[in-house]
Amino acid sequence: REKTRNTMDSVDWEAVRTANVNDIAQTIKERGMNNMLAERIKEFLNRLLREHGSVDLEWLRDVPPDQAKEYLLSFRGLGLKSVECVRLLTLHHLAFPVDTNVGRIAVRLGWVPLQPLPESLQLHLLELYPVLESIQKYLWPRLCKLDQRTLYELHYRMITFGKVFCTKSKPNCNACPMRGECRHFASAFASARLALPGPGQKSIVSSTSSPVAEKNPAVVGNIMSLPPPENYPLQKVGAYRSEPIIEEPVSPEQEFTNLSHSEIEDLLNEEEYDDDPDDITHINISMEQLTDTLQDHMQNNMDLKDGDLSKALVALNPAATSLPTPKLKDVSRLRTEHQVYELPDSHPLLEGVDRLEPDDPSPYLLAIWTPGETANSFQPPESSCGSKEGNTLCSEKTCFTCNSIREEKSQIVRGTILIPCRTAMRGSFPLNGTYFQVNEMFADHASSANPIDVPRGWIWNLPRRPVYFGTSVTSIFRGLTTEGIQYCFWKGYVCV
Repeated sequence: REKTRNTMDSVDWEAVRTANVNDIAQTIKERGMNNMLAERIKEFLNRLLREHGSVDLEWLRDVPPDQAKEYLLSFRGLGLKSVECVRLLTLHHLAFPVDTNVGRIAVRLGWVPLQPLPESLQLHLLELYPVLESIQKYLWPRLCKLDQRTLYELHYRMITFGKVFCTKSKPNCNACPMRGECRHFASAFASARLALPGPGQKSIVSSTSSPVAEKNPAVVGNIMSLPPPENYPLQKVGAYRSEPIIEEPVSPEQEFTNLSHSEIEDLLNEEEYDDDPDDITHINISMEQLTDTLQDHMQNNMDLKDGDLSKALVALNPAATSLPTPKLKDVSRLRTEHQVYELPDSHPLLEGVDRLEPDDPSPYLLAIWTPGETANSFQPPESSCGSKEGNTLCSEKTCFTCNSIREEKSQIVRGTILIPCRTAMRGSFPLNGTYFQVNEMFADHASSANPIDVPRGWIWNLPRRPVYFGTSVTSIFRGLTTEGIQYCFWKGYVCV
């Protein structure tokens, strides 16, 4: 079967087949279990050549789905999950792979029945789940009527859900939109309710402790943050202490004077219109006139294409005009939030850069460096030069003060290009959360090592978007509210 642009190999598999197994292991070292996988890859490719005369598998697209599944399962090292991934994502068969994220979600939501748990073990303390293959076999008869596109969407959305909300440890239950249907959350919430202290108790047992957990610390779950329980009247228990009864006279009731409607209005008018020389004068701004002035300025001073003015012009209400502008870089323990610039296809910074894939929903972005920041910076740059002369600028790359003055005088900032993942992969890799998030960005290597100089005038009129940087998708979203997570997926991007 002849290959098309969408089915071209991204790897020279014949070169991999003839390569030394140690070289293959070294190449995939970051993946983990690289030595075992390298041997199995070579064994897989050699068997293809031995049985079919080449390492081409395009003929598998024309084989009935059941036979294709049986053939792929016959290879050592290919389990049910891997085979179902190939069938769903590449062959576009009706299939539903179950990975650890999908299995964990299915158990916690109660989609998969469990054997009765011991009385001492609560569901939210469960860390060992049923074998993934058994979960897949239980779910498939209930999903087999769905079409391929729906199965694919359900698959990648559940993976994303498992990375963002339903993580293995410390799941973000308080932000989870499914907690009303979740048995894991119900178990944890009920446990917290039962652990409420009674009168006279100085301490309580943690809601996540159990006799089984005390004997085997490996099954102890992490304490999760739960909403405060409702206040219920508690019955007094324990010993009573005798105290003298002291009678106090009743306070006299406050006397109210009946006022007429006219007297009440006079009081309100006096309070409302009492002149105070220290009062701040209120200035009423004509929003219509402000909009016209802003429109004239944008037409005369900004390089906008036809039809872009209506998109760029936003009439602000007086309440919105006082909102502070977000910082370009906000560093926290788990993530760093950058306010980056959205680059249109015609921007001069994108000359010579690969054009966006036709179905890529994300644009190229530009992240601005802080003055004094370097590729090896771990902390925000600080003023480090010892020069006290106002007219002399030091040559230290990490000096915040001198580099700020230098950039301000030259009207130049430094930046790194961020590439949308679908364009970076040339659209040839199954995305949408199966491996990369749909809104994931890659930092361009060249401009990351040596940031490019960008004239300030090139970015003044560009829209800004937030990008969250972190070590993983899970760490980026840990602890965020529902609104914060929604904002990132709807308006922002992630970069790992």
